[in-house]
Amino acid sequence: MRTIVIAGFLGSGKTTVLLQLAKRLTDDGQRVAVVENEIGEVGIDGKYVAEHGLLVQELFGGCICCTLTIGLIDALEGLARTFRPDYVLVEPTGIAQPAELAEAVRQYSTQSAHVSVITLLDAERYFMLSEVLGPLLEGQISHADVVAVNKCDLVEPPELERIVTDVRALAPRTSLVTMSEGDRSALETVLGAVL
Repeated sequence: MRTIVIAGFLGSGKTTVLLQLAKRLTDDGQRVAVVENEIGEVGIDGKYVAEHGLLVQELFGGCICCTLTIGLIDALEGLARTFRPDYVLVEPTGIAQPAELAEAVRQYSTQSAHVSVITLLDAERYFMLSEVLGPLLEGQISHADVVAVNKCDLVEPPELERIVTDVRALAPRTSLVTMSEGDRSALETVLGAVL
């Protein structure tokens, strides 16, 4: 079982990319399950994802990388026993640090052989988020296997170039993909990089 963590702040496109990856994997005959982490007590994203025919396990009440790590490990172990997915797509809250999450899965899960992290960045809000949430954003970028700068069609080319330069400075060896909604070739590049 492979685990793919899809990190990024609220509005970066995590759920959209998760659904696109899930569709691509299921079209290839892979069994896919989803773990959604919601801070509150009502699972908006989980319900939306389930409407697309995917098995969803929701974790409520805190951040998956802090208070709910044991819940995530239990969810992965349970999914492996009952559903036996080939892939589990994990969508943590926007404030999660994916490095800590991936390390916990690697260390404590007996079922997940491989963990990859995709960090999505909203091109339109990148510099604002960088200014307000610098260390948190830097952590999400520097510990990703793939950084996908999303919504590139919403910024001018010079701004996109500045974003790419900034990301490269934080994660020089990480795969970097620029993408916009519906960009199938970028999605294939992201999937190829994590697989």
